[in-house]
Amino acid sequence: MTANEISPYSPAFWKKFSEKRLKKPGKRAMCPDCWDRAASTYDDLEQCPDYMRQVEGVLDELVSRGVLNNGARVLDVGCGTGTYAVRMAPRVKEVVALDVSKAMLEVLEKKAAQKSLDNIEVVQADWRRYRPAGAFDLVFASMTPIFRSLDLVDKLLDSSARHVALVSWAGVKENQLLKRLFLEIFGHDPQSGEQRPDMLVLFNYLYTRGYAPDLRFFHGCWKRRRSKARQLENMLWQMELYRPLSSGEKERAREIVFGTGEGDGIEVTTRVRTCLLVVDKSLLRHRCL
Repeated sequence: MTANEISPYSPAFWKKFSEKRLKKPGKRAMCPDCWDRAASTYDDLEQCPDYMRQVEGVLDELVSRGVLNNGARVLDVGCGTGTYAVRMAPRVKEVVALDVSKAMLEVLEKKAAQKSLDNIEVVQADWRRYRPAGAFDLVFASMTPIFRSLDLVDKLLDSSARHVALVSWAGVKENQLLKRLFLEIFGHDPQSGEQRPDMLVLFNYLYTRGYAPDLRFFHGCWKRRRSKARQLENMLWQMELYRPLSSGEKERAREIVFGTGEGDGIEVTTRVRTCLLVVDKSLLRHRCL
């Protein structure tokens, strides 16, 4: 092991740390079928005021910095159903919305049509193999498994002429129902087993590369009320990001979900802390005269 690999002031340290920490669940999270499966319930979260305060907070921050303006070209990587893309589009010249999931993009296209947005270009592609045509004024990515690979984060940076904005978890994601399911079926809670991407790694990696990222944190309780059948499907999807479930494990999960609360509906709360990271690449060129 080289000196750089053991120094937390070296990008090599954080690459090694990330590869080791996120190794096990990564491949399933990059699978198109996985995200196709989630498309039908993905926008349920937009009914939650706390979640939408985060979304609007991210947009307000980018507008106040002048990152979103009527001349900007934006690349939204891992755009999902377009929560951010359709809200950025009225503020900028163009949004290229890229995702690996056809089903997610179909939802985005319906939203864009309903809002009469004609400046969103939808691209179905895997970021690992996609080659952007030129650099964008802003490269944006939110809550994406792309963050599992710092090589793919490098590609986000390389695709930007100036600004990169990333939204990720920041140490807190607590869902009591999901925790119960993980403990029952996997024998550990999601925090220890999922080992999701976190702003800790992203910030430190970019810092050691010479950038000075700005951070804004968001705290909230994301609440979603669904039928028990719809909630079960969402929970199974989250668990199978970790590994496939047997028929017996799925039945046990069904028993737990349908045994929670009264009636057909169920409200699930996730306590979260998330973070917006903004990099201005032009600061690397700053020199004292």
